[in-house]
Amino acid sequence: MRRAVRHVDAFTSVPLEGNPAAVVDGEGLGTETMQRIALNQKLSETVYLLPPADPANHARLRIFTPAKELPFAGHPTIAAAHILVEEARVKPGEGESLRLETGAGVIPVAVEGAPPRYTMTQARPSFRAAGVGLDVIAAALGVSPADIAHMEYVSTGIEWLLVQLVSLDAMMGVRPDMLALMQHDVAVFCIGAAAPGVDVHVRAFAPGGGIYEDPVTGSANGCIAALIGKRGLLPSHDGEIAYVAEQGAEMGQPGRVYARVTGAPRDPLAHIGGHAVTVLRGELLLPG
Repeated sequence: MRRAVRHVDAFTSVPLEGNPAAVVDGEGLGTETMQRIALNQKLSETVYLLPPADPANHARLRIFTPAKELPFAGHPTIAAAHILVEEARVKPGEGESLRLETGAGVIPVAVEGAPPRYTMTQARPSFRAAGVGLDVIAAALGVSPADIAHMEYVSTGIEWLLVQLVSLDAMMGVRPDMLALMQHDVAVFCIGAAAPGVDVHVRAFAPGGGIYEDPVTGSANGCIAALIGKRGLLPSHDGEIAYVAEQGAEMGQPGRVYARVTGAPRDPLAHIGGHAVTVLRGELLLPG
């Protein structure tokens, strides 16, 4: 049994930067096989392309880490959209977004420019109190409690514990204890960045899901964008905030996230975009 596989670097147009995802033709594969392939690929996520349940949509996605299936994840959604467009497997009409079915609902993905930038509108966010001691998270991140400005759980399809640090200097001091972080998917961010023209610096840790650190994380950036909109952490123009985030430099895999928040601050909705580049094409040779 043969299935096409590609590795796509998301949130970059430079090969071997950004966040790689495996994109696999999944029709006919069972859940156990999908999970075993994801473990074998050793990437933070593997996404499977399937026919849509509703013919009004363009594809159905199933997304797996090496350890478990996720209802939604950002960079594999960008990678899947890239393959669907690059291989001309779908042809949306003029001005029409791709409509991708996920466990978190249908995700629209706009495709604009050359090289294309793929911008997904994530699920409407939900917020809840952190419910964990600030000193506990500070110790797990290797920072002082005084370095933490705010903590809150946010979901735009998958939930992250967001930890806002007070400065870029505090971000540079993060030394994560992965054992201590096993119970939490934690995204750490600050307003301010190392690169010119960039507004936010991000790191994301999910060791409980088999991902010690993720290079450039679309779901976490969506949650951060929603929180930035809710709390008014960046300037808003007519209820919209637009900014650029950097992530992955600490891992040698830098990427850029182009974020937009509409409806801020009362009803924020995160639109997360980035480029993508295919770096590998091949076939999986599987037991029949």
